[in-house]
Amino acid sequence: LLVNLRIMGVVLFAAVLVFRAWAWFRARGGAARRRVAATAGVFALWGGLVLFIGLPYLWDDPAGRLAEMVVVSADHPIHLASYELFRGQVFPSTALPWDYMLRWFAISQPPVTLLLGLLGLGALGLAVGGVVRRGADARLGAAWGGAELRFGVLLATCFALPLVAFALLRPTTIDGWRHFYFLHGPFCLLATFALMALRQLAARGLRKEWIGGAVCALTAAGLCVAALEMAQIHPNQHLYFNFFVDRKTPERLNERYETDYWNMMLRQGYEHILRQAPSSTINMRPRASANNRYVQILPAAARSRFIYDPARDPDFYLARNAGIPPPGVPKDSFLPVLHRFKVYNNTVLVVSTPDLSRVDPAVADEYRALHRAATAGEPAARAGGFDVYRHGQQLAWVKEACEPGALMSPFRLRLYPADARRLPSGLRERGYFGLSASGVRFDGKCLWATRLPDFALARARLRQPGKWETEIHL
Repeated sequence: LLVNLRIMGVVLFAAVLVFRAWAWFRARGGAARRRVAATAGVFALWGGLVLFIGLPYLWDDPAGRLAEMVVVSADHPIHLASYELFRGQVFPSTALPWDYMLRWFAISQPPVTLLLGLLGLGALGLAVGGVVRRGADARLGAAWGGAELRFGVLLATCFALPLVAFALLRPTTIDGWRHFYFLHGPFCLLATFALMALRQLAARGLRKEWIGGAVCALTAAGLCVAALEMAQIHPNQHLYFNFFVDRKTPERLNERYETDYWNMMLRQGYEHILRQAPSSTINMRPRASANNRYVQILPAAARSRFIYDPARDPDFYLARNAGIPPPGVPKDSFLPVLHRFKVYNNTVLVVSTPDLSRVDPAVADEYRALHRAATAGEPAARAGGFDVYRHGQQLAWVKEACEPGALMSPFRLRLYPADARRLPSGLRERGYFGLSASGVRFDGKCLWATRLPDFALARARLRQPGKWETEIHL
C-alpha cells in the first residue's frame, strides 16, 4: 500500500528484507534460519501480491510498468517546466540544491519535534556503537532491548535513505517536501528514542524519579506552543514555519519560499472580492464560476453572487502570486499587478480586467510597454482571432480589436520539451500544461501573456476548447 502511494515506499520494503537477511546470518541452527527465511518469504510474496492487486496499472506488464513508475517518479514530465522559489532564489525543478528536501524539512517542523528527533538519532547512534564495541555504552543499547534497537535502526534507515537518495539522484520535484511527507512518521518515532534515553540517563545519573516526568512535561509544552502558533494563523495553519525563517514578515517569507501551492487561500480571496465588489453579481471566468470548488465552500447567498456570462469580460481575476516576479526572474515576464491584499504568509492577488482606466497610470503604462515590445516583431501564429507573439521568455496573445467577452476564455498552452524522447512512450505527447494568469483590455486592445520556461522547447500547442488549435515551433 505504501509503494502504491509513493514509489519511495520501496525503501521500507527493502529495509525489512535486509534486516531479515541480517537475522538469518545471526541465527544459529538450521531450524532458526528456516523460520527467518520463511517470514522473509511470506513478507515479500504478500507485499508483492498486495501491490499488484491494489495497483491495476501493473496488471498488463508488472515488471515493465513498475520500472516505468521508477523512471517517471525520478524525472516527472509534469515537473520539467516548473520553477521553485527556495532561499530567495529561483531554481528549475530539474536542478534543485542537494539540501532542498533537508532544509524544507527543518524549517517546517515544530522546534521540539526537530530537537527530539535529532537527539533520538544521536541516542540511537550511541546505542548501536555501544553494542558494536561491547563497551561501557552497551548498557544503553541493552536497556532498550534488542527488538527496540533494531526497530530504531529500521526507522533511521527509512528516514535517512530517501534524503540521501534525493541528494544523490536529484529527482525532479516541486513544492517543498510534500512528496516526502512519509519522513515525518519515522522521525517522530525516533523522537521517542530521545525521550527514552533522556529518562534513563537522568534516572541513572541523578537518581531522581521526577526527571522523567519533567522531560515529558517540557516536550508537551513545546508541542502546545506549536499548536498555539498554528491556531493563531488558522485557517492557514498549513503554512506553518518555525523560527529558522523570518515568519513575521509575510512579504519577506513570500520572497524566499513557496507557500500556498494548492491555493487553499483562494477562498479568502473570494471573500475579499465579495466585500470589495460594488455590484450585486460578479462575473468570473469559468473555473471561478459557481462550479468552482472554492466558491462551492462559501455560503449559498455568497455563491449566488458569482455568475458566468461569456458575453462580457470578467469583473475580476483571482490568482496566487500571479504578477509577482520571483527574485532572479525578469519583471517583463509577468503581467503587472492591479490590486492585491495580504493574508498570512502569502499574497492573494485580485486583478481587475475590464480596462485600465481605473488603475494607476504607471501600471497601465507597463501594459502598453509590454504590448509594444511584444508586437515589434512578426507574430509566430494566429489563432482564435489573436496574434500570438514570441517575446523573450514569454508568449503574448494580442487582439487589436477586442470585443466584449474576449477575455472570458483563458488560453491553454501545452509545452513540449525538446528532450521529450527520453520520457516513456505514453507520456511523450502529454507535455507540460500551462495557463496564462490574466488578460486586460486597453485602448480597444486585448492582451494576454504567459511566461515560458528556460529549458529547451520543441513546440507549443495553443488551444481554446472547442474552437481552435494550432502549434508554434520553438
